[in-house]
Amino acid sequence: MMKRQSALAAVLAGAWLVLALAGAVLLYRQALDRLRADLDGAADAVAGLVSQRIAQHDAHLTSMAALAQRSDRILLDEIGQVAGAIRAFYPRIEAVDLVGWENTSSPSGWHTLVSSRRSGLPPLEPQRLGPVIATAQPGRPVSTVPQAGQSRYLLVKRLPPAAGQLALVLTVDLTELVAADELPMGTRLALRLDGAAARIDHGAVPPGQGLHPPAMAAVRMLENAGQPIMLRLSRHPGWGDLALGRPLALLVLVSLALLALAALLAVQRRRAVQARGEAERARQAGRLSKQEATLAHAARVNAMGEMASGIAHELNQPLTALLSQSQAALRLADLSGDLPDAMRRVLESNVQQARRAADILARMRAYVGADPPAAQACDLGEVAADMVALMGADLSARGVRLDTEVAVPPPVAWVDRVQAGQVMHNLIRNAADALAAVPEDRRRIVLHIDQADGMARIVVDDDGPGVAPGMLAHVFEPFRSDKEDGMGLGLAICESIVHHFDGSISAANRPEGGARFTVLLPLARGRKPSQEPMA
Repeated sequence: MMKRQSALAAVLAGAWLVLALAGAVLLYRQALDRLRADLDGAADAVAGLVSQRIAQHDAHLTSMAALAQRSDRILLDEIGQVAGAIRAFYPRIEAVDLVGWENTSSPSGWHTLVSSRRSGLPPLEPQRLGPVIATAQPGRPVSTVPQAGQSRYLLVKRLPPAAGQLALVLTVDLTELVAADELPMGTRLALRLDGAAARIDHGAVPPGQGLHPPAMAAVRMLENAGQPIMLRLSRHPGWGDLALGRPLALLVLVSLALLALAALLAVQRRRAVQARGEAERARQAGRLSKQEATLAHAARVNAMGEMASGIAHELNQPLTALLSQSQAALRLADLSGDLPDAMRRVLESNVQQARRAADILARMRAYVGADPPAAQACDLGEVAADMVALMGADLSARGVRLDTEVAVPPPVAWVDRVQAGQVMHNLIRNAADALAAVPEDRRRIVLHIDQADGMARIVVDDDGPGVAPGMLAHVFEPFRSDKEDGMGLGLAICESIVHHFDGSISAANRPEGGARFTVLLPLARGRKPSQEPMA
């Protein structure tokens, strides 16, 4: 029992551990998915912000191009004023230049008409813009990187030919496109336009040593033909960013509750199994006890059979002597002729009953010795009359009235006469025993002798309480009796006798009350004594 409990505890603990680990993994994946979704949303917001700001660059160039298309000096001064205001208001725009040229292939062919530049910023070298301006379409901004590896790029817009050979140039710093505090905490933004690149951190922490959650990034490409900027927003989340404290605590509590419930169910199931096992053992013990009682009863019956065989053998000699003496007395009376009629009838009755007793003893010995008697034509009406004469005195003493209803002519069955009488005797005696519990005026037994369905039929009806419903299906089983002093063999012997002669016997309760036993035996119908029954 202790080993089973230990094994059960180990199984439950293992199941709890597996459940807790599976839940923790699920919570971990959900937290990562949440962080990725947040990062994607932040990347979309940053991309929208950057797109809005680079669109402002196009708008600035458009407004200054409108001023530069008129060539008088006053408008150039106004362009200079606007350029200064733009550079002052937008720190990411480090310089605004209006350049012109006569010969793009000669350095002396370039000249700067307007220039507003951040202090310390090197002057623009217009001649280096020759290839870009040569390929640019008027009115469409294009970008170029003056020096790879830096964060600046130039946004160039060539003016229409009507304005002359002029171009507006914005110098933009990628690091100033987005402020650090405009990014989510713990993230890093990388901006790239051709060879220009910038990195902006907002509390981004590089991953430390040991196990940590995986890094994640969201990349966006801005849809602007003149400023094709790619941005990459990334973060290295820590365990604290996953916010798993409360979910894990809830998981542990729920899994412990499930573990307790599983343990309770397991204990209840084990108790139920134990209860079923104990009940089954009790049933087996009851069956064994019943079998032992049956075997003991059978042993006693066998012993009684052997004793009955011995008694039959011992009684056979005095019965033979009684029969001989009575027959001798009858012969002497016939010789002398002076024996009274009453005495003669007594002697004749002695002879008849002695012969009957001898037949019963012979058949008892044959029954015990498994030597069944042979069948013969038997007038059941005569057997019924014998039973009335034999049992009449005893039934009268018990206050029982025995009525007979015998068909005319009575049926002749193919059966041993003595055993047919034994069957009738047992059935009538059982009926009389059942009537002991009813008032004396209702103690009545009816013995019917007739034919039915091509068989000789014997029916014994009584007005007693009937057979108990639970006993009705077992009345012919050996050692089953509802009488306190009954052995449960009388009806079993009747069934054995009837079946031996190819007959049948059944029991039922009458609708009007009382019990009915019905015996069917084959008719003789010209059979000869040499014919054996089909057993």
